[in-house]
Amino acid sequence: MEAKSMNRGVSALLLLSAVLLGVLVPGGPIETRDFSQISPVVLGVFNTFLTCLGIGSFVFAYFALKGKRWTFIASLICGIAYFFVYALDLGKIFPVSPNEMPVTLLAVEIIGILASIPLAYLSLRMIKMPMELSFTHQTRSVMNKTNVLMLSLIVLAGVAIIIFSTLAAMGK
Repeated sequence: MEAKSMNRGVSALLLLSAVLLGVLVPGGPIETRDFSQISPVVLGVFNTFLTCLGIGSFVFAYFALKGKRWTFIASLICGIAYFFVYALDLGKIFPVSPNEMPVTLLAVEIIGILASIPLAYLSLRMIKMPMELSFTHQTRSVMNKTNVLMLSLIVLAGVAIIIFSTLAAMGK
């Protein structure tokens, strides 16, 4: 498989993983379980992690298409994180709810865990590929006005998602 195809594959898997995680926001149509017995601080930290993972995946998908080496390291970490997030929930380790897992949630989590495996594998292959074959060598400042504005909007959206999902998980 050539580098360009793997870049696209990593990008597509990051997008798929982010969308799958995004539809599972507590209070949404799929994640309807009650987590009010879990400390609000723990829920807040967990939702912060999940939000960073999801939003980060969208950002990394863009840079994976550009062939940026650091992206594949971040993508590998994301693939592993997605695997463990879903494995912990499917294994009823964390977060635990007194409610049964809805069938749709179970299906989305199985698809998510299955997508995490090729995401991690392709990312690792890109990391191991010789630099001259796989990565662009452009060095350009990323701190321009447009990127700062986009980053600010992403952070605001993330904070809103964290607050909404934490309150919804607590049943409020």
